[in-house]
Amino acid sequence: MWSIWIVTVWLMVSGVMDMKTRRVPVWMLALGGVLAVWAAFCQGCGWPEAAKGMLPGAALVLIAFSTNKAGYGDGIVLGCLGMALGGERSMLLLGIGLFLISLCALVLLAMRRVGKDTRLPFLPFLAAAWLLVVSL
Repeated sequence: MWSIWIVTVWLMVSGVMDMKTRRVPVWMLALGGVLAVWAAFCQGCGWPEAAKGMLPGAALVLIAFSTNKAGYGDGIVLGCLGMALGGERSMLLLGIGLFLISLCALVLLAMRRVGKDTRLPFLPFLAAAWLLVVSL
């Protein structure tokens, strides 16, 4: 249980960095990887399940590489979180995160605060989704 709380604190700090600078430092991503491996070990998550949990993050990194419409850090963080959660919960995490960011984008577009090409940071929404998924 402590491992989940430590990963949550790391995710919150990463989300704040993403909001302020639109970047997450490499050392922070490396720390997240170490914490995710530790959390997966503490949760008793086997390597096949941890590898399945990393697939949504790997898909997001491939999307970022091919279209340049997503951030590499978002995919890496999602892969780290998926490693700690496992396959099914990782897909739930991605779905809830995408739902939350789409609601925010819809409200901001309706209020004319952003344009259609405005980039929003994903990690704060991923953090909110993480809190929902780990509380289930």
